[in-house]
Amino acid sequence: MPLIGIIFIPFCIWVVPAVDRRITSGKRLPVLNEPPERDSPVKVYQRKRWSILVYISITVITFTILHFLVIYMHEFTHSFAAYFLGAKENPLDIIWGRGIFAVSCDENVDYQTLFSAGKGSTAAVIAFAGPLSNIILFFVTAALISLPSMKKRPWVYHTLFWTLAVTFIMVFEYVFTRSFMTHDDFGNIEHGLGLSPYFIFIPGLILGLIALWYIFTVLVPGHYRIVTPFELAKQYVTIASVSFVFFLLYIGLRINSYPSVPEWWCGLAGICALFITPILFSPMRRWIRKRTGEMIRDNPG
Repeated sequence: MPLIGIIFIPFCIWVVPAVDRRITSGKRLPVLNEPPERDSPVKVYQRKRWSILVYISITVITFTILHFLVIYMHEFTHSFAAYFLGAKENPLDIIWGRGIFAVSCDENVDYQTLFSAGKGSTAAVIAFAGPLSNIILFFVTAALISLPSMKKRPWVYHTLFWTLAVTFIMVFEYVFTRSFMTHDDFGNIEHGLGLSPYFIFIPGLILGLIALWYIFTVLVPGHYRIVTPFELAKQYVTIASVSFVFFLLYIGLRINSYPSVPEWWCGLAGICALFITPILFSPMRRWIRKRTGEMIRDNPG
């Protein structure tokens, strides 16, 4: 799996721009209406290179912190639900996980005891509490990020964008790769309520794909326009980062974690999307340029 990540980096640096040049070959190319540079070309190059490195660092730090916070919000919601339903004595007693990504973090709720006691519905409510917190956070951040005032607050938009992205992919990854498992959140919900996995998988997949479309066709172009206007290299970084987080870090890794079908095939689908998405939603797509307002004038064709 690290090999795929290593391949993805040069893919985004060289292949995606090359595909963009190929697609736009012979057409009137969009030109960014940037202010003229007053410094020497060397200074301009050094400044832009440094700016890109800083932006990459900010993106990595933003994602890491928000992933950490959202995953603990998720687990503590499980834990407090168990506490209020009498299934746990201490709501702060969770498994904290390892490292900055809280690997193997868990709510530390004994679902098997609840099932054995005939409290399947209680177990299902506790299991659903975590995803519900993510769903609520998704709609709250979607409402906030759509406010007109966000257009003048690029770093607030950036933070809300990644909060929404992280909380969304946590739930979508569960729906897409774990609906048919006998444990984890949705497995416990299905067991507790006697539901078929398809009851969660099909509606969840449809709603998740709608949310993905919203993220990539509305929020990503919005991020281009508000956070990194007229900075094509940084816009490439944004689409590459979102694709990496969604389709490799969360979904693609299912190949390693759950090597059985259908989870294995879900991971494979994620890896395919990893390489397709940066091309489909490249900042050089003409329809995206129209949305960002950066298609100001054209070169003569």
